[in-house]
Amino acid sequence: MAQATNQAGERAFQRCYSCHSVQKGETGLSGPNLHRLGQRPVAGDKTFVYSKAFKAFAATNPRWTPELLDRFLTDPEALVPGNQMGFFGLRSAENRKAIIGYLLPGK
Repeated sequence: MAQATNQAGERAFQRCYSCHSVQKGETGLSGPNLHRLGQRPVAGDKTFVYSKAFKAFAATNPRWTPELLDRFLTDPEALVPGNQMGFFGLRSAENRKAIIGYLLPGK
């Protein structure tokens, strides 16, 4: 079951790979690395320069929770006004749930 869940999350995450990696240490993409996202602070990739909007968001939201990540994936601009991510959100609750399970395993 866990393997099937991970595969669904990896498949749903495919649209994110153009800007984000989940591979430890991979840099150079237009978005931050998301490796171990649930085990570090929001805006916690020390190799990435976050926007002022994201830094302000991180100051009041220290950790990603499944609920917070769901709200972000649904409408990033609504949750973090002024963020610089060129992504308009995922309508599919199933895809959001799969990505959340992939990025925040065990949560």
